[in-house]
Parts: sequence; C-alpha cells; structure tokens
Amino acid sequence: MEDLTQEIRALREEVRSLQVKQTLPDLMTPAQCAEYLNRSEEVLYLWRKERNAGQDSGPPFLHISSRTILYDREDVLAWARSHRVN
Repeated sequence: MEDLTQEIRALREEVRSLQVKQTLPDLMTPAQCAEYLNRSEEVLYLWRKERNAGQDSGPPFLHISSRTILYDREDVLAWARSHRVN
C-alpha cells in the first residue's frame, strides 16, 4: 500500500510540473528555462559561457541586452529533442 501511495505522489508531482511547463511563455527567462529543463540556473549559465566560447553546449539563447537573456521555448525544445538517444 505504501508503494502505491508513493507512486501516486510521484505522479501528482509530475502532473504539477507538466502544468507549470504548459503555462510558460514563448520567451522564457533563465529561471523559467531552468524549470522547463529541470536544471539549475547555474547550469544554464555554464552552458551559455561554453556556447559563447564556441562549444555547442546548452540551448540557444537570445542576448537582448547586457542584463537580459531570454530563451525561445521552441528553440529549447528543439535542442532538447536533438539530444534524444534512440
């Protein structure tokens, strides 16, 4: 019975996570993108640094100004799908 309870809790959490992801805007902040990818903002920062150094790390991003970084949700999803392992 306890296994069933844990499974139900895990499913509820997954549903909540999916609901949040459905409501994210087309252009996401680093915090929103981190939530979408289930990663930390620090990981996104490192990926941006590597991408600026010429490596193909992390999803593409928009550098709007010195303090404004945005991620296009479609680009992020395409990047994530490009890492699918069959």
